[in-house]
Amino acid sequence: MEESTIPALPDAPVNLKELEQALEIDGAHEIAAGFLEDVASIPEKLSRAVNSKDKEAIRSAAHLLKGCCLIIMAQDTAEKAARMERQAGSGELEHCEQLLPELLQSLQNTVKCLEAYIDES
Repeated sequence: MEESTIPALPDAPVNLKELEQALEIDGAHEIAAGFLEDVASIPEKLSRAVNSKDKEAIRSAAHLLKGCCLIIMAQDTAEKAARMERQAGSGELEHCEQLLPELLQSLQNTVKCLEAYIDES
């Protein structure tokens, strides 16, 4: 088993050190690549759902994003997605609209972090 050389960075959008400890380096790279594929369409889906005020589509996309983020140790993005999911489920669509830019920025930071991680390998 290869040893991780990644430092634990408290402000990083993904806890890469924890991810590598859980899955080893090869597994972490595989999961990171899968995450990038799985969430590529989420920003458009969420934006479209929020703009059309489709609470079930918002809830579904946020739920998918939350699960994907939990797998890769992206806690902040997962928490924002969970909040969006709850708000959509309770019909608080104005809150979903307000949260959307923050969630999309968090997801973008997560994606950039994982792209850099994969490029380094």
